Amino acid sequence: MEETKVYDLVLANGTVIDVVEGRYLRAHIGIDGDRIAALSPEPLTGRRVIDAAGKMISPGFLDFHSHVDGNPYAAECLVQQGGTTTLGGERNLNGKLIKKIAEEGFIINHGFFISQSFVLRDAVGIKSLYANASDKEIAAMAQLAERFMEFGACGICFPLELIPGVSKKELIELSKVAKAYHKIVTIHMRKDGTEALDHFDEILEVAAETGAKVHLLELMYMVGMAGMMPKALEAIDAARRNGLDITADSGVYEAFTVCIGTGVFDAGWQRGYAGKGYESLIVSSGIHTGERCDETLFRELRENSPATLVTAFVGDRDALTMALKKDYIYVSTNAADGPFYPASGSPEIAGTFPRLIGRYVRQDRELTLMEAIRKITILPAKRFGLTQIGSIEVGKNADIVIFDYDTIIDRADYVNAGRPDEPPLGIDYVIVNGCVVVDQGRLTDQRASGRFVTVNQ
Repeated sequence: MEETKVYDLVLANGTVIDVVEGRYLRAHIGIDGDRIAALSPEPLTGRRVIDAAGKMISPGFLDFHSHVDGNPYAAECLVQQGGTTTLGGERNLNGKLIKKIAEEGFIINHGFFISQSFVLRDAVGIKSLYANASDKEIAAMAQLAERFMEFGACGICFPLELIPGVSKKELIELSKVAKAYHKIVTIHMRKDGTEALDHFDEILEVAAETGAKVHLLELMYMVGMAGMMPKALEAIDAARRNGLDITADSGVYEAFTVCIGTGVFDAGWQRGYAGKGYESLIVSSGIHTGERCDETLFRELRENSPATLVTAFVGDRDALTMALKKDYIYVSTNAADGPFYPASGSPEIAGTFPRLIGRYVRQDRELTLMEAIRKITILPAKRFGLTQIGSIEVGKNADIVIFDYDTIIDRADYVNAGRPDEPPLGIDYVIVNGCVVVDQGRLTDQRASGRFVTVNQ
């Protein structure tokens, strides 16, 4: 008589979201170690069995644009909303941190981009945000970028609005490095609001001249105001029809949070927001948290406390729904930017994925559940070259979220209305590499189940 196979963990009786075939399966999942070992219509035997009857079983959510960057509390917030993998490095790259994650693990899986503006420019000695790089400095940055690509960096990030001195030549030469290594180029455009599309041709030139895969960051926060979203989508649609390899992402909130000392708020910043000014800014970190700006407070913080976070309430909800309906626009959090700590920052860190599902799918029916889940799993995983995550298939990493479709919802809010880090409802279990990190909605003591993520294509 054949001996019954006993799996380390079995997820029983749930509805599996098959993002590859676009279907829902009543199936049992067997997990051995860190891998999915079985997907069966018949019951399985496990050392531990989680009964997921009445629940949805999804691939773990991929937060491909966040600023967790090794912050344990930020990772706790993210995993409680279903995030099992995060990609960071857009602002900085800490070698000691990367070594620690690679050797000791982390709460969730963690990979890094190389920041052209903050890391590469700093490495060659460019200190001013407004200085152009010389040909010699560009060549040195390109050589360093090659080393990072060989090491397994996920791609090169260009936060252009935050570092205005980056020239088109610098942008193109470094994008050629990403192309040579089959990595992606992520770009935060030079301006947002009404000025954003004035700089869109530059991005098209990068894609056309280098052939690099280009991904536009934070589309909602760049063009989701002053009636600019339809024009931006038309421009991206046209570029894609012309063969350029361009995708984008959006958050699911209308307001964005950023440090007050960045180039976002350089002189004349109000022009981009159709007349909205200081009164649209809420301080979101530091001793003035929750206060609305006036010109005096704005100037004081910008000059004396430039790392202070402010949230700009300038967006248009209709723009957000327009963006979400495009299949080439994925969903990310942009979470934990700036000085992140409890009760500071933006609700993105705790609410993005439950808000997408609970509000935009279940309540407002702007998307189907399958469309939404694909935007936070298989689509970005393929786009960013992460071949072992993004779907529930035998042999893939056991990164899984079990949620209650009827109750999942965000509870996080902006600092003037609630707590940005309030955990959501409806996320019952989160499994990272086969380890249960969220158990019946609560964090477990698993703090090292995540792994260092590299991309080598």
